Amino acid sequence: MSSGNSQETLQQSGANSEGLPPLKGWHKTLSALRNPNYRYFYSGQTVSLIGTWARTAALGWIAFQFTHSEFLLGIVFMLNSLPIFLFAVYAGSLADRIPKIRIFTLTSWLSLLSSLTLAVMLFRGPVHIAYLMIFSALWGLFTAFEMPSRQTLMVELVGKRDLVNAIALNSAMVNSTRVIGPAIGGLLLASFGAPWCFLLDAVSYLAVLYAIHKIRLPASHYAPKKVKADWKYTLEGFKYLKTNPTIAQAVTLLFIMGLGGWAYRSQLSAFAVTQLKMDAQGYGWLLALNGLGACTAALFVAAQGSRIVRVRTLYAGTGIYAAFIVLFGLMRHPVGAAFLLFFAGFGIILFFSIGNSIIQTQSPDHLRGRLMGIWALVFGGSMPIGSFWMGIIAQRVGSGHALQAGGLFCALGASTVYFLGRKKIGRSS
Repeated sequence: MSSGNSQETLQQSGANSEGLPPLKGWHKTLSALRNPNYRYFYSGQTVSLIGTWARTAALGWIAFQFTHSEFLLGIVFMLNSLPIFLFAVYAGSLADRIPKIRIFTLTSWLSLLSSLTLAVMLFRGPVHIAYLMIFSALWGLFTAFEMPSRQTLMVELVGKRDLVNAIALNSAMVNSTRVIGPAIGGLLLASFGAPWCFLLDAVSYLAVLYAIHKIRLPASHYAPKKVKADWKYTLEGFKYLKTNPTIAQAVTLLFIMGLGGWAYRSQLSAFAVTQLKMDAQGYGWLLALNGLGACTAALFVAAQGSRIVRVRTLYAGTGIYAAFIVLFGLMRHPVGAAFLLFFAGFGIILFFSIGNSIIQTQSPDHLRGRLMGIWALVFGGSMPIGSFWMGIIAQRVGSGHALQAGGLFCALGASTVYFLGRKKIGRSS
């Protein structure tokens, strides 16, 4: 994809926002929603992600209830992330060559069918843990190809002026649905059972497919890209990292946060049962408060805009997460644990929103898909490892200590990267 064609696409897709007057005050927080295409995208994703988070809550719950093994719980979540590690870079190169909206459509259909299949199986009775592992891996595979295309599609929906706001609003949407989805998932688990959570996820994908049908993109989005799709093309993003130390440092920190940070989700269900003595509904509300903290962070980024898209904000997010997850691992009371998990969620999404914004705003147009593929690769590659080692630690000393170990690892790793990389970043941070 030539930079000229890419720029034409951005100019056409961002025409609506460029022709509108600048927003002031709190209205700036929602500026990307002025674009009709982004409104369709946002609405469809909101509905779908409610189902996705309900599915995630149900998957963790039934995996632990069927096995009573923290180790196997970690394996289920590891398999969900492993395909991202294996295929994300190639998926990023596809996003630079193939119309992103078509990739998004295909992965949405496949996810719908997978959730519907597991729901039908569970309605017939309990399933073996191997089936949960298989479906977890399938969802991870679809996510590996969906993530780079969906993330890089946003710049074509809103243009560059509203890009940081669109990314932050997307994070807010993801994490506001983490409030609603797990709460609904917990209620469905307690009242009707896990199959309804997976059925809800399947039905929710219809909203995405309707939104895709309504989105109108310029003809250049669908134009064939005359590139040689060899390994040199696929791996070109890695070469670019050597010339941009800011993106390179963000990717390094992401690897650390994936190993010790984001993998915390794999042990929350075990922690809720063994240490907080919660039932399914209480577990759902615990996840919801975690999502509320994350949503608050995303709205903060949306309101502040590009002025806080700095490397130092990545370190702030890492420090907030690490401090509160270490305290969370000590808790025995559900209310205190939920309070601490709120701030842990704030810190980790502050990190991810800023990191995503740094890569998308500093990436050349023709490399954005491949660089987001690297972002997904590092994220997907570190999470299975993190889930695996957290499962081992939790099996031996408990999920609370495993969560604390992850937080300490993030703090020490980020401190090391800061002292090694501050000379390279210098004033650019």
